[in-house]
Amino acid sequence: MPLLTTSLVTRETLKVLSEKLRFLRRVNREYDSKFAVEGAKVGSTINIRLPSNGKVRQGRIMDANSPNDRTVPLTLSDQTGVDLAFTSADLALSIDDFRQRYLDQPIANMAAQIEAMVLTRALPQTFNQIGDPTTGLTLSKALAANKVLTDNLAPPTRFLMTNTAGTVQAVTDTKTLFNSQPQIRDQYEDGVMGKAAGFEWFESTVAPVHTNGAGTGYVVNGANQTGSGLVVGTGTGALPAGTVFNIAGVFAVHPQTKVSLGVLQDFTVRVTHAGGAGTVQISPAITPTGVDQNVTASPANAAALTIEGAVNTSYGVNLGFARDFLTFATADLPLPDNVKASRFQFDGISLRMIQDYDIINDMFLNRVDILWGSAVLRPELGVRVANSLTA
Repeated sequence: MPLLTTSLVTRETLKVLSEKLRFLRRVNREYDSKFAVEGAKVGSTINIRLPSNGKVRQGRIMDANSPNDRTVPLTLSDQTGVDLAFTSADLALSIDDFRQRYLDQPIANMAAQIEAMVLTRALPQTFNQIGDPTTGLTLSKALAANKVLTDNLAPPTRFLMTNTAGTVQAVTDTKTLFNSQPQIRDQYEDGVMGKAAGFEWFESTVAPVHTNGAGTGYVVNGANQTGSGLVVGTGTGALPAGTVFNIAGVFAVHPQTKVSLGVLQDFTVRVTHAGGAGTVQISPAITPTGVDQNVTASPANAAALTIEGAVNTSYGVNLGFARDFLTFATADLPLPDNVKASRFQFDGISLRMIQDYDIINDMFLNRVDILWGSAVLRPELGVRVANSLTA
């Protein structure tokens, strides 16, 4: 049997990584090509242009307005890798045996680390949330989440990432309902949901957990506020990043007609607020007028903030989303000339492996790296579904 080559091992490593990425394989990856040139490095950024909203006119008189250009920066923020060591004898294994012994678990750990980082960073920007954090994940919660995405004009292909407790809760909740026979079999035998309530369901062990701070009693300080900085007056306790809240009297609107949807707009804290009076960085920006209007009105002075979930408690975050909710991109890392190195692209991921040799111990020393970045493109195409962490 011929020895395994660096190129063959690199290809197999990349294949394993693609298989282990459960969340990121379902999001927008079309911007990989923007970085697919040598020389990209940590900190390289492209600006992604989002669709512009247009103003609808009523009547004969023209009311032209300039295009409302919106961009989101996608930055290569991280270089993540694993380091592998194996002997000459190990290279005589079949590729299947080699994968099982040396690749599957390290690359699974690498994939989990990347997805956990992406989700942690995305959570403070994902403002829509439904569900009582003290109760389990149910079909009615999933249907409510699907409604949120429909109200925000999400395309029909939608996914629901569940935490492990959420999977148990959802399967238990739906076990007596009518379903197709193959789906009942999957729920009973494998403990998975399949497709239901408008979503394709999948489970992730790195689904986020959010912990509320001690924040309570906060009110708006000053009427007619707009933008992403909300000035608050009375109130105490920290508001950690990712905390979801509503503001009294501030309702969400239909993105096209701008008519109230009859529900309070959800906001998240983007940057942890230490507590007390000051400015809280929020998402989305309060926009009561214009083509990007997202609320019925600016908050009134002294309008109360209502935080979702109890103080100082943790709850699970399941995530419903459409493809353009988030984007993930990798870049081609350079190949050094003085050692064995290979780089391949597969399924929108660029991965590099560099190999050196320890002549004293007869060991091949390998480093596997990807250079990557992520960005929330359209946060309205994601919705958090809160659940208790007790299965």
